[in-house]
Amino acid sequence: MLCACIIFTGLTRIKPETKPVTHTRLLLAIGALALGLSSCGAPQAQVPAGATQAAPAPQAAAEPRQEAVTVPAAGGIVLTGTLHLPAAPGAAPAVVLFPGSQGSRNLAGLAEHLAAQGVVALDLNKRGVDGSGGHWRDESIERLSEDALAAVRFLQEREEADPRRVGIAGHSQGGWVAQLAAARSGDVAFIVLLAGPAQTVREQILTDERHHLAGWGVPPEEVGYRIAMFGDFMEAALTNPAVCGPQGGHYLCGLFRYDPATALAAIRVPVLALYGENDPMTPPEENLDRLAAALAHLGEDGLRQHVFPLANHVFWASETGLRDEYARIPREYVPGFLDAVSSWILGLEAPARAPQE
Repeated sequence: MLCACIIFTGLTRIKPETKPVTHTRLLLAIGALALGLSSCGAPQAQVPAGATQAAPAPQAAAEPRQEAVTVPAAGGIVLTGTLHLPAAPGAAPAVVLFPGSQGSRNLAGLAEHLAAQGVVALDLNKRGVDGSGGHWRDESIERLSEDALAAVRFLQEREEADPRRVGIAGHSQGGWVAQLAAARSGDVAFIVLLAGPAQTVREQILTDERHHLAGWGVPPEEVGYRIAMFGDFMEAALTNPAVCGPQGGHYLCGLFRYDPATALAAIRVPVLALYGENDPMTPPEENLDRLAAALAHLGEDGLRQHVFPLANHVFWASETGLRDEYARIPREYVPGFLDAVSSWILGLEAPARAPQE
């Protein structure tokens, strides 16, 4: 998930009439955003690859298999990943696990569980991670959705997977990716949003910052002042042609402008959306109703949403959900999280529509 570092705290204390937003300061701002987004958020290095559920249910298959694979993507890029295969023979439902922002690697535990329950799971590495070509810093939500669709096509060609039952599960920023991929292609049979936002990227950044400031005890009036200043400063940078125009062209400019509304309106497949009660980055109160309204055309059976009590952004049991507690809480999924994903996928009786030719 994209987040805004407290690197901007000092900037938001500056009164606009005493420190005008100059071209130089705008360039510094967008540079600070780039550095901040590569170093903040849920501590990715501390997320264990095989985090387990606190009270796992009995597994349906005893000996699932793993296979290192490569996936050809657009522009000659080759992505790497780990394919988790159920022990039982036959074509099974399958899912691409698409991670969040930066070089996230926190979905292997879910992949292991899914394979044990009878679901083929591809734990895909983003560009620039663990041997994947390119770099995630250089990509937009649109390009990342193309990578997700390349992984879907890869699974459709595997004999272990039912080509009509291949979906995408996106965590955090990967939720935007899953939404757009499903909107673009009939090959996607379902999507799972794991702390996946319904907000725009800009709104999500401000939401995350506001919740963290409040959680750290900053007085409400100071929180409001900082968020207002941060939003104005970011908008000034994004609307300055020298920073985000043809000559500036920083990739973050396009990313911050991304709005999922169009993609959500085009989705025609079942959606499972899971959130954590203590998630400051994608809080349920900012996303549940908005997602339900955007996907109302799917009907009552088309969207299932659930909030896990005390869960943080990566669905660990937490006290506050803030970034600074990740290092001191048990690295275990909250009860019911893993089963919620696997049981929903296995419960989909048939694909919503046939793959596109």
